[in-house]
Amino acid sequence: MTENFGKILMAVVLGCIFSVPCYANNLSITNVALGTRDPNLHTVVVSFNVSWQNSWRNKINYDAAWLTVRLNNSQVTPTNEILCQVTATGLNPAGTSAGNGANLQIYVPGDAAGAFLQPSGTGFVGNINTQNVQLTVNYQNCGFSNNDQIYANVLGLEMVFIPQGSFYAGDYNTSVASLNSGSADANPWNISSENPIPVTDATSHGYQYVSAGNPGEFATGASFTIPAAFPKGYSAFYAMKYEISEGEWVQFANSLPAASRLKHDLADNNHKNSNSVQYRNTISCSGTPVVCSTLRPARALSYLSWMDLAAFLDWDALRPMTELEFEKMARGPLLPNAGEYVWGNQTITSAGVISGTTEDGTETTTTSNANANYNNSTFSGGDASQGVGFNLGPLRGGIFAGPNATRTSAGASYYGVMDLGGNLKERVVTIGNNTGLLFTGSEGTGILNTTAGFEGNANITGWPGMDVQPLNGVTGAAGSGFRGGSWADGADYLRTSDRTEAALSSTAALDTFGGRGVRTYDGS
Repeated sequence: MTENFGKILMAVVLGCIFSVPCYANNLSITNVALGTRDPNLHTVVVSFNVSWQNSWRNKINYDAAWLTVRLNNSQVTPTNEILCQVTATGLNPAGTSAGNGANLQIYVPGDAAGAFLQPSGTGFVGNINTQNVQLTVNYQNCGFSNNDQIYANVLGLEMVFIPQGSFYAGDYNTSVASLNSGSADANPWNISSENPIPVTDATSHGYQYVSAGNPGEFATGASFTIPAAFPKGYSAFYAMKYEISEGEWVQFANSLPAASRLKHDLADNNHKNSNSVQYRNTISCSGTPVVCSTLRPARALSYLSWMDLAAFLDWDALRPMTELEFEKMARGPLLPNAGEYVWGNQTITSAGVISGTTEDGTETTTTSNANANYNNSTFSGGDASQGVGFNLGPLRGGIFAGPNATRTSAGASYYGVMDLGGNLKERVVTIGNNTGLLFTGSEGTGILNTTAGFEGNANITGWPGMDVQPLNGVTGAAGSGFRGGSWADGADYLRTSDRTEAALSSTAALDTFGGRGVRTYDGS
């Protein structure tokens, strides 16, 4: 291999970076290398190994790893890693390989921004471990020439496939602002297609909007239409299995150009305003250019503003989820259980005791029957022994899921999405105002804004918070809201259909604010 063929560069993995088994955030990507380079087609083969535990594919759904390839021209201090498109799309397209592991396939979506590595056979349950996975990317399309020395980084996120199908939004008005079918009819909405949904006033027997009274929110009984282009959850999509973690955020922040990093410094005075641990957030950022680090890479990430979340999702070619998609991924096709939490019933116990004396990503909670982090639960054990800043806040993603867990004991959604209730508030696109309804579900491109003064902003048309000058990107939060509650909220906020804050648009970056992303499935 000549020098122009690139260099080997170990991946900084988005997920569990520990060598011992863990039941969440355990995606590992290693031995990233550049292979065959074609100067005529301007393509290069990127190979790597992938493993994760407790994978599955059944008749309902499956999990997957979302893989994106970034190239840069500095192995030592990369300051601008650029997402590069895969050269072919579809199922197991030319130029790709799922490696030597059995029962695996690669799916590349139509925009070629990345690839899903996923089990191929129904009935598979087990651990994935495959060597020499290959993706061919076009380096010219992402700004490199034949004469450039390039280095590769492969990033991965654990995802869950949410299949196409009908579902219900609302739970018989048991939860605050739960959607219903008229002033005298508490039946939930049946979402049976992606067609427009006419929402009518209280005199009708059609679908009725119930308001929580947030600023700018539609009033109860307001008449409007949810457009066909607004993602309602009926169509298939992939969802991040866990909330964004501190380790994932550090990889994102440190991959950006210097000016963009400043925008997303979670230790600055627009975020937690400290490099010390605050409410279990261990992110610190310093230097010129700013470099961020974390003591707890597996811990769910707090202090996210809407602008931060949008930037992360745009960067990784994902998109925000809508509040209807939140209910779909939580409830699945089941009939609503009045007042249910996101794991399908009203059984709830707060975590209190964490195993061990430090939290290395393998910690569990030893509180009997604990399945949620809510209600300002004060922890003992684990990092709590380190004092102020460690005993209140988010836990690592999927901490309640062990090898013998049930949906209830794991606090899992119908489809296996973790931590939708409690831990951190889930930022969503709301149906509760006209700005939210403009959202069409466009995916991120991997390329953030470069306009002077607005570097690092997401810049996807139609995303909530877009500046009045679109060239500035996402600078606000209008059209967004929250679902699912946090570690500091009471139990009611964790209910699947609770909409207390569904239309609460906030630009703040608080200790209870987190998020995750989704991606529309465009296959068949």
